[in-house]
Amino acid sequence: MKKSGEAQVVDFFSKCLSDKLTQKFGTNFKHVSGNFSGSQDRKFADYFAGTGSHNILIEFKEFKDEYRAEVRKPLRAKLCQMLSSEIAILSRKCHFIGWKQVHADMHVTLNSYIDLVCQLWEAKFLVQTDDSNHKQFLQGFLAGDSGVGIDEFVEYVGHLNNLAGGTADGSTAPFHALLYSRNDEGDLVATRFENLEQMRELIGMRPQPNPQHLSKNNNDPDENNKGPTFNF
Repeated sequence: MKKSGEAQVVDFFSKCLSDKLTQKFGTNFKHVSGNFSGSQDRKFADYFAGTGSHNILIEFKEFKDEYRAEVRKPLRAKLCQMLSSEIAILSRKCHFIGWKQVHADMHVTLNSYIDLVCQLWEAKFLVQTDDSNHKQFLQGFLAGDSGVGIDEFVEYVGHLNNLAGGTADGSTAPFHALLYSRNDEGDLVATRFENLEQMRELIGMRPQPNPQHLSKNNNDPDENNKGPTFNF
């Protein structure tokens, strides 16, 4: 199989997620995203995406069998060897691994990070989880079936940061990403934040719901926001 680089897998998935959010919520919808490298990649994952109410980390590989290379990462060894039942449940909700399928068109498959990778260390508290293609995964994300709210995400980031020798306070751990929004002229704006506390502050600036996404027969935003809430 000819390699083209995992960066293309990340870029494709990121564009698919942004496109789905725009389709569902409109061009003015805000979301957060980060393609990590260096220390952030070593501590957390390759990719982060969030909507305030749902946040995920994804480690991407070009091909599935490359997940075995994770055995060479000391922090992943710590995660798996020190896994508790509580962290396993939390990780399964928000930490994933993805790889491309060999097709003429790009397809990405995803699964729970710990339940695939931590088999390399024969870790406890693992379960059998099914692969899902990126379309199924994104549908689940929009439905609230994957990802966790900011408080649980702060807890998980704090755990990963603590494994790396940092503070267990995930709200102040170095976590650099971007909030995407639009200014008054309709131009795309990317606002950088340095940690999840700053992200929480940005999320606190909630605009009114976009009228185009309210039911024509119901002008009550609360009635239309039952279930997972993605508005900032």
